[in-house]
Amino acid sequence: MAKRNRAVASVVAVVITVGVGASAGAADDDGAADIVADQVRDQGWPCADPVQAVRDPAESRPDEAVWTLQCADAVYRVRLVPDEAAEIKVLGD
Repeated sequence: MAKRNRAVASVVAVVITVGVGASAGAADDDGAADIVADQVRDQGWPCADPVQAVRDPAESRPDEAVWTLQCADAVYRVRLVPDEAAEIKVLGD
């Protein structure tokens, strides 16, 4: 019985840890839109209300993340390059 209780406790601990990690990742993704939008605005592009930012793993490279940023007034493809200005392209019309 004691072995079973320890096994159940271990499984519960793993589930809680994984759940907390998943929640933390979701929170980081939620903040990505604000971070990418700040960079876009700092470079003179309008972004009145950042709606979401989605990372594009196919376009990203090591140390160069590519995001699709959706703002209320525009959609951008943003390549964040360390120690350089971001490469920003307006998507759509």
